[in-house]
Amino acid sequence: MIMLYQGISGRDAEKFPFSFFDRKGKFVEVYIVANRRTAADGNIIGCFCFLQVIVPAMQEATEEHKQEDKELFTKLKHLVYMRQEMKNPLNGIRFTHKLLETTAISENQKQFLETSDACERQITAIIEDIDFRSDDEGSMELSMEEFVLGNVLDAVVSQVMILLKERNLQLFHETPKEIKALSLYGDRIRLQLVLSDFLLNMVHHAPSPDGWVEIKISPGLKLLRDGNEFLRLQFRMTHPGKGLPSTLIQEMLESGNSWTTQEGLGLNMSRKLLNRMNGHVQYVREHNKCYFLIDLEIKTKGRQKASLVEQH
Repeated sequence: MIMLYQGISGRDAEKFPFSFFDRKGKFVEVYIVANRRTAADGNIIGCFCFLQVIVPAMQEATEEHKQEDKELFTKLKHLVYMRQEMKNPLNGIRFTHKLLETTAISENQKQFLETSDACERQITAIIEDIDFRSDDEGSMELSMEEFVLGNVLDAVVSQVMILLKERNLQLFHETPKEIKALSLYGDRIRLQLVLSDFLLNMVHHAPSPDGWVEIKISPGLKLLRDGNEFLRLQFRMTHPGKGLPSTLIQEMLESGNSWTTQEGLGLNMSRKLLNRMNGHVQYVREHNKCYFLIDLEIKTKGRQKASLVEQH
């Protein structure tokens, strides 16, 4: 009654829970809504009342939604905890590497340390990106630094070597020295992350045993824009056989969040990251082989050999 009087006095009330027994003795739960009723001159002359029966299924759905929210919050807390705990041993590894760099080591050992350091930085970048917004294409901030393409390639290849051995696959990646020596400027670690994810999927889905995976890199035209020089690079990652499942490629290309597998999520995120870095990817199927074709436009640092672009 109080709510009805409030409606008559001009105060609207929405979804007030109310329960009663109907004529058949059945207990009914409803939401009652009261809205004021006005005349043409604006004076209040009464109120409209509406009853919305609460369907049991609706209550169950609400309870399920609350339970899902609770479980999601619990997982979120665990994720935050894991993020922090992963940083601690990673910092220890990085400190040890810094100490090793000050000791007398060979050139090969130095290269191994550089590759290991690049992989550690990739892990750090992944951890730092767990801010629950980084899957948004426009929210992630890219880092800019000078790097040598060959160092990125070494780090990428190192991440698939164990899997290649386990699956008895060969890797062909003869890259000319002049291409590996290219000095570029951009987000090295995220480029490394993207390339390693695409390559890992190629290795996972190559026919085994006695299959193979091939990496080829082709430099393209140089472009001048806003006083800066950019170089077009094309990465081709090939393997024989039927290739990746069509559903997985579809998940990679989806613009929303409709992926259902971990692989699909990874490929989708890598494609979005690549787009942010002025690149794009396509998956091509041919008669007896399939390949990722990755095109990237990246800023150069210093003068490169003209012969690289004159060949294309």
